[in-house]
Amino acid sequence: MGYERALVVTAHPDDPEYLFGGTVASLAADGTELRYVICSDGSLGGKDPATPRAEIAELRCAEQRAAAAVLGVSEVVFLGFPDGGLVEPRDELHRAIVREIRRFRPDLVITHFPRRALGIPIEASHPDHIAVGEATLHAIFPAANNARVYPELLAEGLLPHRVKDVWVAGYEGADHVVDATTVIDRKCAAILCHKSQLDARNPGVVPPWVYWWMKRSGEASGYEYAEEFKRLAM
Repeated sequence: MGYERALVVTAHPDDPEYLFGGTVASLAADGTELRYVICSDGSLGGKDPATPRAEIAELRCAEQRAAAAVLGVSEVVFLGFPDGGLVEPRDELHRAIVREIRRFRPDLVITHFPRRALGIPIEASHPDHIAVGEATLHAIFPAANNARVYPELLAEGLLPHRVKDVWVAGYEGADHVVDATTVIDRKCAAILCHKSQLDARNPGVVPPWVYWWMKRSGEASGYEYAEEFKRLAM
């Protein structure tokens, strides 16, 4: 695909695998260096409400690192914002994402669709997803490339950086399709690392909707399995 470095920015642990796992695996196979930025602590996940949130957060971080390793991701950065609360800390979230963009200096950034999509299941439009999609786009432009925005980052040695390409989940107006047919097994293996989020009755089974969605995404392009994106003009 021709990228030296790609940054994947998502709201929760497991979002990268469910949404972009095939693409991440394909990029890694092409020699792209990949890094994840996970914005929330994932502490609202899990099936047992009696489990302390701190324990869930720690478990989900471990699961995310394991899943990233399956796909060939070099580093996972956890910003640690409270799960379910990413709509509120706008400036702090923007600054944190700008910091990671300037630190890693990616050619490509992949993130959530930045607004509610009404034509697909409501889970895709989790408020945290929307908040992270918009915050990431805000971070990419104008903040990451403007030395006057968050000048305190200059003191950390983090110089402005312009991202070359941005892909958001292709819920509407998708115009870029990544063939994931040859890497779907790796994507599924990575999803299965998130044991705390799977059906306890079928812990080794990838949710059927994953296959349905990827088949749907590949139909128009003649791929058995694919992931769709809206590619932003830069």
